[in-house]
Amino acid sequence: MEIKQYVLRIKSKILLQPTDLVFHKGEINHIIGRNEVGKSQLAKDFVLNYSGHMRPEITENTTLISNASCIPRDITKDFLIQLLKSYFICTVKIDYLGDLLGIETIPDHIPIRKLNKGQQEKLKLLSFLSEDKPIIILDEITKDLDEKTVHDFYTFFNNYISDNPEKVIINITHSAKDLTYLPGKYFLFKDLTIEEYDSKEAVVDEYICF
Repeated sequence: MEIKQYVLRIKSKILLQPTDLVFHKGEINHIIGRNEVGKSQLAKDFVLNYSGHMRPEITENTTLISNASCIPRDITKDFLIQLLKSYFICTVKIDYLGDLLGIETIPDHIPIRKLNKGQQEKLKLLSFLSEDKPIIILDEITKDLDEKTVHDFYTFFNNYISDNPEKVIINITHSAKDLTYLPGKYFLFKDLTIEEYDSKEAVVDEYICF
């Protein structure tokens, strides 16, 4: 997926100068960078097109999952799945995602708000990924999660991208663990540009020195 001469600004502040962005299908494309450089604004722009530089075929075909994303909390897992299957055509995909996420261990009839955070986040992933769009943006989704849930997510996304090589996954993160447990492509957001690096080690070294 390529976006030529992409520019990102918020009001009068330039976050990204004209840059050619190239992200890879069948890979988890990690973007790391310091706070306030514009990573989350970039994530939102894929869907909301504040910049005016995102083509409609990108904004209409992107799913954004972040800490701000939410699902109804007063319904149960069982009812949520019924809703998803009534809304989305491909119920087989929903069953596939549920199996891959291991949601069978989540109680069926307890309100989602009473589940633990890890269980809630798995149901959130199930809900948003049921859109089955070709571009998936993950914005700090492992932040503040317990270690078991984080490793469950690593297993899930490694299997998911292997099963769905036509997808583009962009993972915006501060976590070096993400880069270790989710092999993929590596990008650094710095100096008003986004640059790809050949290896996890190279991008981490540059990030530390930056």
